[in-house]
Order: sequence, then C-alpha cells, then structure tokens
Amino acid sequence: MDDIVLTPEPEQKSYWRLIWAIIFVIFMIPGVIILVFTIIRGVVYIVPVIAPLLFVFYWIPRYYNSLKFSITGEHVIVEKGVWWKKETTIPFERITNVDKTQDPFERYYKIGKIHVQTAGAGGAEAAKAEAVIQGIKNRDEVKEEIKDRIRIKKGVPMPKVDEKELLSKILVEIKELRNDLKGK
Repeated sequence: MDDIVLTPEPEQKSYWRLIWAIIFVIFMIPGVIILVFTIIRGVVYIVPVIAPLLFVFYWIPRYYNSLKFSITGEHVIVEKGVWWKKETTIPFERITNVDKTQDPFERYYKIGKIHVQTAGAGGAEAAKAEAVIQGIKNRDEVKEEIKDRIRIKKGVPMPKVDEKELLSKILVEIKELRNDLKGK
C-alpha cells in the first residue's frame, strides 16, 4: 500500500482568517464605542487589540505551511509547528475511533477535519483526538482509507463488494467522464 501525504486545502487559511476576524471584531466593538466619546481612550483600547490581530495574520500562513498529514502502511502521522515542531505518530493497532467533523464555517469553505483517537488517552486528553487531519475536502475518502488500513492491519476481513454494483458504478463514472470530455 502506498503512503498518502496530505496537506490542508488553501481554504483552511481563509477559514482561520474568518474565525479570527470575527473574534477581533467582537473585541473592537467596545473600542469603537469608546472612540465615539473620547478619542484617546478609544485609541488606548484599540491599539492592544490590533497588535495581536496583526500577529495572527502573520502566523496563519506559516502554521498552514507547517501542516503535513501522512497515512502509511503502519501509522497515521501528523506534523505541525512553526517554532516548536511536533510530530504525532499513531499506529493503526492503537486507533479505536475515526471521526469526521465540519462546523458551519468549514462547510462554507467545503473543508473539514478527521479526528483519530486511541484508547490510550486518559483524563482531559480523552476528550480530544490524538491526531487531527484538518482542512481537507475529501473527508469521506480519507476516513475510509484509514479504516481500511486499520482493518488490514488488524486482520479484519474487508467487507464483500457486490461485483455487479461496483461495475455499474464504474460504468456510470466512465460515462460522466466521457460527457465531461465532450463538453470541453
């Protein structure tokens, strides 16, 4: 089985920018109100809010470029970090759950997350996944690929595929491709 290397879609940066912009707008509203009544106090309030905003917009592309997700024959690997690099490697034998999530903003950008969890996490760690593959569009395919590799690694037989149904799906796909090529 070939290794699969994924990186987040470019929409992930837009998603993060949108989330942080909403947070900062909320913090800016009181500053604008104060600014209406007294300019100096308004500026004193707004400047400390703008400084972190500038840092966040500087940080987002660097963090985005640091993300790399790998699915090998043995592990799920997540690499991230700008200054402090972190690599999380989860063997398929330890994976107990693979979830996919998508919040409303991610839905808008057509991206989402895959959460890979193990039974080994305890306490507060149990509430979060050991690895999160984020900013991907093909969540269903990635989730199924991970689950298939877990089944293979654990020796669980693959589900039987109805050959006739599979061939009919392939035929439909080929016809769609032919129509797409004719339209170009």
